[in-house]
Amino acid sequence: MFRQVAHSSKTSRSRRIARVLAFSALLLMLPSGLTVLGAKQPVTVKDPGVRPGPPDAGQPIKGLLQAEQTVWNATNTTFKQVNSVTGTAPIGLGPRFNSNSCASCHSQPAPGGASPVSNPLFSVYQLDGAQNTMPFFETTNSGALDAVFPFLPGTETGDGTVHQLFTVTGRSDASGCNISQPTFQTNNLALRNPISTFGDGLVEIILDSAITGNASAVCSSNTLGICGTPNFSGNDGTVTRLGWKAQLRALQPAAYFFLNVEMGVTNDMSPNELDETAGCNPNPLPESSTNFNSGIPVYDFPGDGERMAIFMRFLAPPTPGSCPGGKASSCTNGQTQFNAVGCVLCHTTSFTTPVTVTTALSGITATLYSDLVLHHMGPCLADNVVAGAAQGDMFRTPPLWGVGKRVFFLHDGRETDIVKAIEDHSCAANGQYPASEANAVINNFNALAGTQNQQDLINFLRSL
Repeated sequence: MFRQVAHSSKTSRSRRIARVLAFSALLLMLPSGLTVLGAKQPVTVKDPGVRPGPPDAGQPIKGLLQAEQTVWNATNTTFKQVNSVTGTAPIGLGPRFNSNSCASCHSQPAPGGASPVSNPLFSVYQLDGAQNTMPFFETTNSGALDAVFPFLPGTETGDGTVHQLFTVTGRSDASGCNISQPTFQTNNLALRNPISTFGDGLVEIILDSAITGNASAVCSSNTLGICGTPNFSGNDGTVTRLGWKAQLRALQPAAYFFLNVEMGVTNDMSPNELDETAGCNPNPLPESSTNFNSGIPVYDFPGDGERMAIFMRFLAPPTPGSCPGGKASSCTNGQTQFNAVGCVLCHTTSFTTPVTVTTALSGITATLYSDLVLHHMGPCLADNVVAGAAQGDMFRTPPLWGVGKRVFFLHDGRETDIVKAIEDHSCAANGQYPASEANAVINNFNALAGTQNQQDLINFLRSL
């Protein structure tokens, strides 16, 4: 019996060895790139895309007084109104313009947001008989892009202003106006992707000292080369914090400015037309102003610029949604990875607003994921536009709240894939601009390649 067992064990062991050798030979015969069924595969990071479901944005901030809520409801209409040149109110479009409504370009996922998936300018540029052609950089699948000239045409003198895409020439409500569209040259062109305004009422009242103090603390406490620079107002020295270059201080002047620049509507802060060609200015100036007529409701008293500022000021921040894939643990780990690789050094998790007279905006933790200051992003993203302290390669850290619903990324809307947008943060120096401050962070992000940690980080972003 003992011998029989020993013989049986020896035979079994020989058979196992033979099977292993045969399997090894089979592996050598597999075509390159194939793996054995059941072997653990590396994770290929993928953007899950725009988060489905409700907008999670576009509503007024909680805690508004009844009067504030009433005014916000009315200003919501102003933000979405379509302007014409003449005729019935609202009037004032042109003579040069980019679109005819704020909500035209700021509508994803709700009015006040970023650019929608389908370029809205294609429904505007030849409206009512306008004789415009579409600039080469606008496509039906791109964001609604603005054009900024880094330099005055034909010179090396800085410009940095928005140049309107279209004119009212040929429109049925603009008889007598005959001006031409500008010429756009690739060597003197910086594109601007519309920025979401959700939560900006909180952003505009964050204390200057909170922004500068946070930036200083980050500069002195990290070894990854992250050190942001606040931008400042040339008028009063306060910290500016709105716009791609952090060039704007507050919503009210910004609203008046863009009312004139984007739609050509003159107003109390921009009372003159940008183009004063004879025959192109049919309306009394300004075309939108404070209404002093008796018997009007209180919400009709301000001009459109102030009404749009009120609308944006009381817009609630976006609400985070569910984690892509349905696993909350993925996004919890993703935030841990976001902090660990160093993304949080620029995308500061939150600021707390000071005590204000508007209770709904007072003492609120604004989880915006931005430090609101400027960073060198290297020559790969540089646009040569100078705005105050912002040099040609510097941009404000864009807030990430609501990024799960965003379609286009970066200042020029070049990416629709959030993974590619992250990779675009990396860039070596050249003779004109230093290397991107984000290089070490992107190296850390790339070190996660092939792991679930990297996918979890992306899922976390798309949950915001």
